[in-house]
Amino acid sequence: MSAFNLHVDNEIATLMFDMPDSNVNLLSISVMQELESHLDKLKSQKDIDVLLFRSAKEGIFIAGADISEIQSLNNEQEAHDIVKQGQMILSKIRALPFYTIAVIDGACLGGGFELALSCNYRISTQNPKTKIGLPEVNLGVLPGFGGTQNLKHLIGKQKALELILGAKMINGLKAEKLKMVDACVPVGYLDFKLDSFIQAVLDDKERAKIDARRYKKNLLERFAPDLIYHFALKEVMKKTKGNYPAPLEVIELFKKTDKLPMNEALSLEVYAFARLSVTEVSKNLISLFYASEKLKHDKFVKDGIAPQYIENVGVIGGGVMGGGIVWLFSKIDKFVRLKDLNYDAIAASFKPISKAYSEVVKRKRLTKREVELKMGHISYTTDYKGFHNADIVVEAVIENTEIKQSVYKDLEDVVKEDCVIASNTSSLSISMLSEGMEKPERFIGMHFFNPVARMPLVEVIAGDKTSDETIATVIKLARDSGKTVILVGDCAGFLVNRILLTYINECVRMFREGASIVYIDETIEEFGMPMGPFTLADEVGLDVGYKVSQVLEEAYGKRMTVSPILKEIIEMKLLGKKGKKGFYVYNGKEKHINKEIVSIQPRSRPYSKPEIIDRAMLIMINEAARVLDEKIIKDASQLDMAMIMGTGFPPFRGGLLKYADSLGIEKVHMLLVQLEEKYGERFEPARLIVEMADNKETFYKG
Repeated sequence: MSAFNLHVDNEIATLMFDMPDSNVNLLSISVMQELESHLDKLKSQKDIDVLLFRSAKEGIFIAGADISEIQSLNNEQEAHDIVKQGQMILSKIRALPFYTIAVIDGACLGGGFELALSCNYRISTQNPKTKIGLPEVNLGVLPGFGGTQNLKHLIGKQKALELILGAKMINGLKAEKLKMVDACVPVGYLDFKLDSFIQAVLDDKERAKIDARRYKKNLLERFAPDLIYHFALKEVMKKTKGNYPAPLEVIELFKKTDKLPMNEALSLEVYAFARLSVTEVSKNLISLFYASEKLKHDKFVKDGIAPQYIENVGVIGGGVMGGGIVWLFSKIDKFVRLKDLNYDAIAASFKPISKAYSEVVKRKRLTKREVELKMGHISYTTDYKGFHNADIVVEAVIENTEIKQSVYKDLEDVVKEDCVIASNTSSLSISMLSEGMEKPERFIGMHFFNPVARMPLVEVIAGDKTSDETIATVIKLARDSGKTVILVGDCAGFLVNRILLTYINECVRMFREGASIVYIDETIEEFGMPMGPFTLADEVGLDVGYKVSQVLEEAYGKRMTVSPILKEIIEMKLLGKKGKKGFYVYNGKEKHINKEIVSIQPRSRPYSKPEIIDRAMLIMINEAARVLDEKIIKDASQLDMAMIMGTGFPPFRGGLLKYADSLGIEKVHMLLVQLEEKYGERFEPARLIVEMADNKETFYKG
């Protein structure tokens, strides 16, 4: 079946893209070959004044190249030849003897936008699904069909770099403002406005006006491009620490092609793409892309289970977490009622809400007026007045079983029969918390991560009696809030905290044995984590971490024994960043090592970086293997997504278990045995690790 349909009417040709048996249009190798065939025929047609590139898919122009074909590239020369061919095909659009217009009504990304850039003109719609950009760096590569060169000539080096390096996907109006498209029109007016636009393109004077609105080089672009590259490199290094080669290649490519003819510049672009496409980083990022897409569509329950409609949300318990949850639901226009012990506590909860909205306004995602309307969705109380209307109530009180169960008892006397009750507990068993509830089937865990506004993950935890409808309802609500959701089994610490606490505890043990706090933090950051374990512990709150650690020790025994020095630190009333003192002392944005903590270190000895990384990472891999073996999580890819989104585990490594595979499971097993001999039974290899090592298996089979 053909992917394109050509229609000519009154000298206006339309090449309609409708990829068969697919919800999206993709520029696969076969599709590109078919496109080339059409272009070769079109170049000799005399009855065409304008060619329109359009899509028959709703909400989609072209989603990009076929990522599976990029993933399959293992040979640099093969990659070069394929991408060079793609470049040559799109260049035939520019060589056509008539005007070309890309009509963008939906997602126009990667190779799709590169096709649009090859056209003379572009018109987009204000359709919410219209997203335009070149996000290839998210896959560890760069635009290879001429995108880097065509975009910089269209909107300038500085803006082109910002868009490509940031993998930004912008709406039609913003694209018009940046001169990426020549016009942006309301969806319902597209055909009418398109006719006018075509006539303007065909009229010399009107076309000149369109061309005159195009970007013009500023002084910085003309005379000091090196400054643009300098600041771009500085920003990339700050964000990635050089662990991602694609952004660095983009900047280097812009430098090298600054004054080159277009054909030479495009040739360098192809070589850069080919180099990147065969790297392990690119393979890992593509693997994560597929895992993410699969996770987005995982229902986690049987087909036919419909979620409840949620309009009114109750939140019990404020503070940083409760305030963050209130902000999240008000942002998606739910009516939110906050209950706390007193009005002082409620007032304190509005600080994180206001801060989160201020950040959104600063990033120009919302206007001040829009924020005012969303804030108007929030009400508050010190009792349960108004909670009879709630469709769901999220409890975010102190991590104490008796207090939480008391809240549920009060709630069940107030809320309606079908109201879902969710706990934001970070470590306590959902089945245990639901003991004594009249309707445990409507009770569920909904664990947000701090800060709620920035952390993309929500763990959903079903208890023994939680109904499928309750699971479906909470998953939909979390996804509607813009979060990535994983369903995890009910165990102490669930998934992320259970694995993460072993790592933090091990780093605290290394400190007790004599390692430097700063050196451990720096080593772990060099490995790729967004912050070191001691900085993270301070961010979370040492008191919170200690309570969770105690829960895990009680549940899992000796391998989770809390380091004695942590108890000493808690007794010193050190709370972390929120109390201005923890492993570090905080003064505004500055921090320095806390000498009080260093003074209780029994001794000091040097540590090698490999030793620190092995102990910190292998203990997590071992616990992750137990989690997988216990079927707490569906598979390795979901576990890796959870660790990336919940802890910031470096995506360029593909995830915790992908990293284990890269080491080799036999080597992982051998190192764990060595660490067990040296440091004790907490490093005893998990049953699954032993079995996999014996059978020469990997977490990502095949």
